[in-house]
Amino acid sequence: MKAQISMNIQNNFGFTLVNVSEAMDIPEYSDVTDEGLVEWNQFNYKGLIQLYFTKKEDISLGTELGINRLYYWEEKFIPPLSSPRWDWGTIWTGQVSGLLKKTIAKQYYVITGASLHIFLNGTGATLGIPLAIGHEIRLSETITLPVEFRVDVIFGNAIPIALGGGVGINYKLNNQQD
Repeated sequence: MKAQISMNIQNNFGFTLVNVSEAMDIPEYSDVTDEGLVEWNQFNYKGLIQLYFTKKEDISLGTELGINRLYYWEEKFIPPLSSPRWDWGTIWTGQVSGLLKKTIAKQYYVITGASLHIFLNGTGATLGIPLAIGHEIRLSETITLPVEFRVDVIFGNAIPIALGGGVGINYKLNNQQD
């Protein structure tokens, strides 16, 4: 039996569990010094392109390329002999992952694996662990809509944990009948 190949494009939205002050190594704002972390949000976006190879009916091996928006931060600081200044940024990572997808019941699946996250602000790279559970809505023999909830643990500063859910579109590239 030849391996079934499918491609999935997934968009997830959610929240990043992280202590932004610790992750950015910026002290929390202080009224005494009038400096520190003054603004942040932990909105999370994850966009993925996945390629799966299915040899057995219920197990697929895959790879993914993705981009993650983890959080936004804003810092107020006062340089010596100067007026207040602000610095800000949004933390994004690019990622590449190896995946294992297991069908657990008709149209339901779990995904896990290992990922490499590269921080797009130039601060380095780290490992991560993805974990997802999903339901596939079948539109045709070749197209399904995967609806999933996903958690990504990223072993960076303060260990950001991206929680999100979303919908994608999965296309079987070489549709086979058993």
